[in-house]
Amino acid sequence: MGVIRNKGITIGRRGYVAPVHTFEKYCPETVESDWYEWWQRRGLFMPKQSKGMDVDDKFTMLLPPPNVTGVLHIGHALTLSIQDALARWSRMHGKSVNWVPGADHAGISMQSVVEKKLWRDSRKSRHDLGREQFSHEAWKWLQVHGSRIKEQTVRLGASLNWEEEYFTMDSQHSQVVCEAFIRLYDAGLIYRDTKMVNWSCALQSVISDIEVDKIPTEGQVLLDIPGSDSKVEFGVLHAIEFPIINPPSDGPSSVRVETTRPETMLGDVALAINSSDTRYSGLDGLTAMHPILKQAIPIVCDDVLVDPEFGTGVVKVTPAHDESDYACAQRHDLPIVRVFGTDGAIVNDSRFADYAGIGRWKARQIIIDALSATGAYLGKRDAGPSFVPKCSRSGDIIEPMLMPQWYIRCRELAQQADGLVQSGGIRLVPDRQRATWHSWMSNIEDWCVSRQLWWGHRIPAYQVSWSNCTVRDVWVAAASKNEAIDKAFNSLSAEERATLEEAGGAALGAVTEDEDVLDTWFSAGLLPLTAFNFDEEKGTALLPARATDIIRRGALSSLLETGQDILFFWVARMAMLCTYFARVPPFATALMHPMVRDMQGRKMSKSLGNIINPIDIIDGAGLPKLQQTLKEGYLSGHELERSTRELKKLYPTGFQKFGADALRFTLLLYTQQTQQINMSVDAVKASYHFCNKLWNTFRFVHMHASKLGISAAQAAPNVRHELFAGIDEAQMTVFDRALLSRLHYMLETYQRAMATYRFAVAAEAVRDFVHGDLCDRYIEVSKLALFGKHATGQVMWAPGTAENASLCLNLLRLQRETFENLILLYALK
Repeated sequence: MGVIRNKGITIGRRGYVAPVHTFEKYCPETVESDWYEWWQRRGLFMPKQSKGMDVDDKFTMLLPPPNVTGVLHIGHALTLSIQDALARWSRMHGKSVNWVPGADHAGISMQSVVEKKLWRDSRKSRHDLGREQFSHEAWKWLQVHGSRIKEQTVRLGASLNWEEEYFTMDSQHSQVVCEAFIRLYDAGLIYRDTKMVNWSCALQSVISDIEVDKIPTEGQVLLDIPGSDSKVEFGVLHAIEFPIINPPSDGPSSVRVETTRPETMLGDVALAINSSDTRYSGLDGLTAMHPILKQAIPIVCDDVLVDPEFGTGVVKVTPAHDESDYACAQRHDLPIVRVFGTDGAIVNDSRFADYAGIGRWKARQIIIDALSATGAYLGKRDAGPSFVPKCSRSGDIIEPMLMPQWYIRCRELAQQADGLVQSGGIRLVPDRQRATWHSWMSNIEDWCVSRQLWWGHRIPAYQVSWSNCTVRDVWVAAASKNEAIDKAFNSLSAEERATLEEAGGAALGAVTEDEDVLDTWFSAGLLPLTAFNFDEEKGTALLPARATDIIRRGALSSLLETGQDILFFWVARMAMLCTYFARVPPFATALMHPMVRDMQGRKMSKSLGNIINPIDIIDGAGLPKLQQTLKEGYLSGHELERSTRELKKLYPTGFQKFGADALRFTLLLYTQQTQQINMSVDAVKASYHFCNKLWNTFRFVHMHASKLGISAAQAAPNVRHELFAGIDEAQMTVFDRALLSRLHYMLETYQRAMATYRFAVAAEAVRDFVHGDLCDRYIEVSKLALFGKHATGQVMWAPGTAENASLCLNLLRLQRETFENLILLYALK
């Protein structure tokens, strides 16, 4: 295709020379790249600098940081499309816009990627390298691949303030994260405790409650589990008989227990019954014989744990691997017997040494076989409606584990954040999210913020121990070892301090830094503070907000726009943490868009092969390229085979080249689907045809402008002021007046829609005006004047058409050359 790049035309009186292109066919990649470069060169993405600017004339917004390890997916493209439309619309209203970009260090994902690369390249684990060298390898990976996200964001045309770009592991934000943890600990809002946690054997880390997907089951189901050679059965109850030792003469000689997890019975320390259940009268205080361990275990009454109407009314108590059982053990002073290690294999315990090292899923069948051999296994049945706890990040089944971890006390923070929403301090859009927000905040649990990783913000906490004395070990939050020693000593009682002083300096033992890192969402929850509240003079962001515009706005930023799926992962955590430190909420409005799914309504995932990379739609990508991308994604052999098969089924020929404008316009149109967006590539094709129609319209104008002896250079300089001064309204035709009327209606519709975040309505208004009013009617009428038998070129082109229409089109970035080319459309008068 022949591409001619003209020198450009001057816009207004600012003397900006903007690119103009002439193509035989619409060429989005050239137009888009040239215009983005021009925008950046002119500093048009930077906020205006004006001391006297009113707060209403400022618009600030934080881009949700994508994971630095990945590539943008279609959900990111939706966020960028919506936020960019808002940013450009605000600029066109004369506001100073500060849209801040960045990338997240992606703790779990980053560590996983680097570990897989190390194993693939050198057959070494992170433990072979050590923590310091592993961190070095992670930063090396970032130097090579860390710019991908920014490059893709630029390709999507996002008008971000790149001067303020951040990375969540940079020095400034790391300082904020460290300081926030210490201050929350000192205020009593962070504590360390041993509790039942959600352990992912695949990730080798704890994950929070909201990172656990509860997969519903209605009965028997077979699932693919990472690390298992075959599918694993769930949704069934296994019946096991426990003989009663010295049973009462008028009572049962054995009891039947049903469990979905027979593999945990090596850790059974008791059987529990309900005191009101007459079937088991007289059994409280007796013992039963463990059918595998051949040891006596007590029978206890626990009305909290046992529902006599459920199952057999007898529950086996496994405190080390069930939260309810652990609570029962505490009430009855029962021992804790751990069955599985962090790798999901049975631990080496003398009580069941024969099973040591066996994985939990293989152990299930081995235990059933052992029970069957003794006649204690009584069969299985469907469990009915239930759920399987699955790790949202790895697909692994969660293993409940007792571990010491760091927690944030959330009740007080959540009440404050909930109050902001209910009182209007934070506006949630759509409004229906208010009820969901209130329910979650009202029932919030303490947040486990420690993760067993090496990549991330290391927890600034130390365990200080003392030698040659009986003084207790102390955990403190501190920025250094010396600070930790001082804090530990000051936290002791007067009697303990006296003991240490008597022992002298030799009493100080080990000072050990915590090995864990903080949950990535803790870091992300503090981002608005770093971005909008950092005080350079004081060197901190954790102060009550003092900036005039923040105080007048009543929030650190104007708006947050993100997916509704991270309402509690991120939005709620920002509301809690930022409000605590800054005394104002992180944003005035939180706008949530629906999740993007594939055309069948399925969640997009690598294993399904249905993830859409926006760049593949922009540039086009054949099936071989899409398949090669899958191969480079560190999928297991089984996952890769499945993904490749699904990919071929969904996109047999790959993607056609559509350009960024067509994709963005499509995504804005899709926002009318408020619950979820079922993405179809065919819709992008329709938008591409719309962009092509625009291009052909402008090309038509260019081709025939010379008929009246008017060139782009002649028409452009006075576009904002004198271009229409000589037009006599009395000479306007009925077609001119009709177009002006439709234009006025479109602009009113567009402005109302944008002001109320109805992007689909705004996009439809522009599309319908261009398609129907401008092209199908007005342009067609103009052809009679240009090509008719008595063509005189005297058809009037409505004053205001170019400037007002280009306002809408430029805001949605349908077509970057709309403004310049519509100048010629006017000139044909």
